[in-house]
Amino acid sequence: MGEIDIVVRVLPELSSVLISWATLLVLYLLLRKLLYKPVSKILSDRQAKIQSNIEEAKQLREEAEKLKLDYEARIADAKKESQDIIESARKRGEELRENIVEEARKEAELLMDRARKTIEQEKEKAFEDIKAQVGELAILIASNIMEEEINPAKQEELIHKFIDEVGSSQWLN
Repeated sequence: MGEIDIVVRVLPELSSVLISWATLLVLYLLLRKLLYKPVSKILSDRQAKIQSNIEEAKQLREEAEKLKLDYEARIADAKKESQDIIESARKRGEELRENIVEEARKEAELLMDRARKTIEQEKEKAFEDIKAQVGELAILIASNIMEEEINPAKQEELIHKFIDEVGSSQWLN
């Protein structure tokens, strides 16, 4: 009876093992069908979405870099343009200043020429007036001399008298 006991004991255990294995196999297939495939699909979809987000982030970063370079280039162009405008305005200001100085110099020369001419005319007029007065003075002296007999003392007295009379009346006119 020893062998039958062993076989009987092994058979229930073998059947129990086979049932466990079959249950495990069915459970595995069921879990694979119902749980593993959907979870794998969710994970692969999520991985694809993450990869898509990474690619999108790379593209956005590249676009941002391009925009940054474009912005920096525009800033550099704006700075250069502002420097050009400032330099142009400085040159125009310098030219304007030179023109104003040149015009002022020319105007000053014209005023100096006019002043010289006016002075020269006034000088000539004064000289002509002096010549006329000297002529009149000579005629007056000659007529006074002719009227009186002159000795040196008398001549000196007549000259002083004449200068006093002429000085007070003629030179004031």
